[in-house]
Amino acid sequence: MKLLTTLLCMSLSVALSTNISHAAEPPNIILILIDGLGRDSVSAYGSDQATPNMDQLARDGVRYETVWSMPACNPTRVTLLTGQYPFRHGWTEHRNAAELERNGLSWEQFPTVAKRLHEGGYQTAIGGHWQVNHLGKQPDALRKHGFHESCVWDPSELEENRHDESGTPAHLLINGKREKVENGSERINTFLTDFTVRNRNRPFFIYYPMLLNNAMLHRSNQRDHETPSKKTAQHATSVKHADQLVGNLISAVDRNGLREKTVILLTGKNLSAIDNRKGQARQPRHSDRISDHGVHVPLIVRAVGMSSAGRVSQDLIDVSDFYPTFVELADLELPDHAVLDGRSFVPSLRGSEDPYEKRNWIYSQLGKTRMIRDWQHVIDNHGNFHDLQKDPLQQQKVSPLDKIAPGRRQRLQMILDRFPGETGGPPPEDTSKD
Repeated sequence: MKLLTTLLCMSLSVALSTNISHAAEPPNIILILIDGLGRDSVSAYGSDQATPNMDQLARDGVRYETVWSMPACNPTRVTLLTGQYPFRHGWTEHRNAAELERNGLSWEQFPTVAKRLHEGGYQTAIGGHWQVNHLGKQPDALRKHGFHESCVWDPSELEENRHDESGTPAHLLINGKREKVENGSERINTFLTDFTVRNRNRPFFIYYPMLLNNAMLHRSNQRDHETPSKKTAQHATSVKHADQLVGNLISAVDRNGLREKTVILLTGKNLSAIDNRKGQARQPRHSDRISDHGVHVPLIVRAVGMSSAGRVSQDLIDVSDFYPTFVELADLELPDHAVLDGRSFVPSLRGSEDPYEKRNWIYSQLGKTRMIRDWQHVIDNHGNFHDLQKDPLQQQKVSPLDKIAPGRRQRLQMILDRFPGETGGPPPEDTSKD
């Protein structure tokens, strides 16, 4: 009897140890970033556009209502990767390092979240766009930024790597080697699904700034010669394709038993190619890009076991928050030398109601224009102040009869005034189109 009791105790001890060890395993992290994917492009946010895979992700996770990106492509990417606002890292406008024949983002001055996760034992991969270094001049840039593996479109050889009429790039750089492909978006998607399979027994991080063929969403804005109906149709096709690629990656995760071990985040950046507020194609306007509508993007997070399914959150998040969030998910320490503007939203994912664990303002910037908002009001450094609940398109002045607004304005202005001037390292000197 004594022997039996001892064996039972030993078995229970081993079982408990195994469960604790399993619970302590850091999750895999997948971030999907889609150009031009606005809230008005995803049916989970009320769009007429069918996005079944994104919708399923929302049903299984948390849908965030108030999330800001930067108004342009590379400022969003660099802010996300470094956890710093543009006035720190210097990418205040969209700049394509390859087109400008400049080196781009310094991995020594601005270490990325991929590098931190790599140092913490994660296998890391990128698939899609990388326009913040000249990969022709800096072939080791992706590795030095922290990515073990990579499959990216490289615009450094512009004549050789020109897009055809369907938008399909002629070449990709796959782990540093050039490969000619018929369908760049599918090749990258396959590369990333294979990566999840090969690394299913160890923690991994995937950064997926999605490449889309056939009228990429963010390029649709530049096709001013095309009719509104054609732009709308192209946008719908691109969103449908993006949703299919998202579904492929989610299916690979779930088929390989990684559903409970993987946090999947999906977000967008920049304006949609169409304006669903008016039901017609959007004409790009600089003033629109630096409004709340121009940076207000979707964010859906599936974190099985951490977040309750189907939850809708009003918590404030901006793109700088991904860096500290991923570090906390990985149970790592933030770098001592790094100055981060972002704040982890892991408490929000867990459903915390403690306001001290969350943000009460978010920030965006384009060029010299800086903008900040809380749950109701927005202000910029040009003196514009609006009530987003009463005036979501920011077309009217706040009523002088609003007794709450002056205090809110003063608070937001004080936060805005706190930020330093442009302190970042030198990005490419000139600008190019998104």
